[in-house]
Amino acid sequence: MTLKNPLIPALLAVGLIAGCATQPAPHRARPEPRPVPVAEAPQPPRVYFYPTQGQTPEQQDRDRFECHSWAVKQTGFDPGRQASPSERVTVVPGRAPGEATLSTAITGAILGAIVSGPRNAAGGAIVGATAGGLLGAAVDNAQADEVRRVEVERGTPRSRREAAEYRRALSACLEGRGYAVK
Repeated sequence: MTLKNPLIPALLAVGLIAGCATQPAPHRARPEPRPVPVAEAPQPPRVYFYPTQGQTPEQQDRDRFECHSWAVKQTGFDPGRQASPSERVTVVPGRAPGEATLSTAITGAILGAIVSGPRNAAGGAIVGATAGGLLGAAVDNAQADEVRRVEVERGTPRSRREAAEYRRALSACLEGRGYAVK
């Protein structure tokens, strides 16, 4: 009977901590952690052109293809190519936001109650839950920082610059062949 009384406050503390957990954002949570390829060469903005010298649709197609080939040779950027294996990035989804905080707080509460003994189980659970929650919060913050870093790198300035250079080269070629380009 003396074992049940000290465990009741410990269980209440765990229940209170679990009640603080929030539902993760639906776009961040994934049902199973599997690799997802995300890095591809960004598609440059479309280049719209209009024939100003009465070019036929066949001539327009030929000019567009030849200008595309020339722009790729000039810039080294091909918007249609797949990323090479060395350029591919695989992102494995992490835990949902707050999940590490909750799980380490619960684990800390259980370990604190066990380690402190039957007389001080409630106090040990509270101390363990607090320590576990702090550790979990640090893990969650590190994960959030990593997510922000990856999101920034996903739209790398180099890829955008290369796409803009390709678009400028394609536009110059088409303008040289008698097209109005926007």
